[in-house]
Amino acid sequence: MHRQLLIALVLVVIAGAACAPAKEKTSSSTFTPLFDGKTLKGWHPLPGGTWEVKDGVILGTSAKSERRHGLLMSDKEYADFVVRFKFLVVKGDSGFYFRSEPVKHAVGVNGFQVEVDNSKEVGGLYETGGRAWVKKPDPAVIKKIYKPGEWNQGSIAAIGRNVVVRLNGTKTVELINDRGRTKGHFAMQLHGGMDMEVMFKDIEVRPASPAELAAASDGKDFKPMFNGKDLTGWQTTGNWIVEKDGSIALKPRPGERGWQRYGAYLTTDRKYKDFIIDLEFKFVKGGNSGVFLRVDDPKSHVNTGFEVQILDTHGKKNPGHHDCGGVIRTTGPSKNMVKPAGQWNRYTISCIGPQLNVVLNGEQIIDIDLSKSPMKNRPLTGYIGFQDEAKFVWYRNVRIKELPDKKTRD
Repeated sequence: MHRQLLIALVLVVIAGAACAPAKEKTSSSTFTPLFDGKTLKGWHPLPGGTWEVKDGVILGTSAKSERRHGLLMSDKEYADFVVRFKFLVVKGDSGFYFRSEPVKHAVGVNGFQVEVDNSKEVGGLYETGGRAWVKKPDPAVIKKIYKPGEWNQGSIAAIGRNVVVRLNGTKTVELINDRGRTKGHFAMQLHGGMDMEVMFKDIEVRPASPAELAAASDGKDFKPMFNGKDLTGWQTTGNWIVEKDGSIALKPRPGERGWQRYGAYLTTDRKYKDFIIDLEFKFVKGGNSGVFLRVDDPKSHVNTGFEVQILDTHGKKNPGHHDCGGVIRTTGPSKNMVKPAGQWNRYTISCIGPQLNVVLNGEQIIDIDLSKSPMKNRPLTGYIGFQDEAKFVWYRNVRIKELPDKKTRD
């Protein structure tokens, strides 16, 4: 009796350790500072106003008598990126330009500008030398999130022809398939004809990840993984069917349950190495599935591959590794982006060497090096599979872009 109790306790401890949230966090190390906190290295001023470094911040000032728009412009140009910065407006009307070009005019540049001021238009998107106001933010949203007279954080994700602007973490403007410029300089503005005092700091940029670029592309270089008629190219002993609309549905039979029925998973009939997979999924209330990647043995997905979770956790604060968007036993998503049950979601996942990048509904939520995670011993080549948790789930528009070996690319 005592021995049986001891065995039971040991099993409980082992199970708890396997399911415990990992301490590995989504990496932000891919951001590179554009301001060293001491000098204006990497930037150059255009005529109008004064830019200087004071107490670790970039301070811009100009007098009302100055008619020109003074600008501090990056030496380099950038195309597809995510940039973030902090700003504090003491007085005047400023802006943070991106994908801009210098022009011989009092305004200094043409291109996109995120509004930086103390008005209800802060966080809006303006196009100098083009459409003027492209999109203004909702004043009610700005009233809730903006902090006049304090430091605020702006961020811009400009990937392909899609642009998302955020203020203090809240989206204020989004453009999809926009016709504006796709490359150019960053610049900070001093508006002419007014007394100006504005500060910037913590300016950082990172290139768009392969998954983000794929999510913004037209997908012409992707190959469909389903023919829309049957499950050719896949293997399963489960209840996966192709619907009339071409989506793939799992419709479990009464009494089915459990995640160890690996044969019931829907698994490719071949292995993949470096790739980007793009797909849509939806589930019923309480739904549970997962995208398995680089599975070495189809008879043991959990122990020979890794899983990007699909779970009905819409609205949950501080999602962990077992919530939707998390990598099981590795790390949780940086943000909860899953939609409510019954709505279609989109995953774009890139596996390049040990680097894993996940975009869910347009937001990068995972960017980690698996070789520095609890999945460090998992293979770099394997099968792709969709989990059968005996819950109704649907997948559609599943496509893949295989990539050459890193050595070949380099």
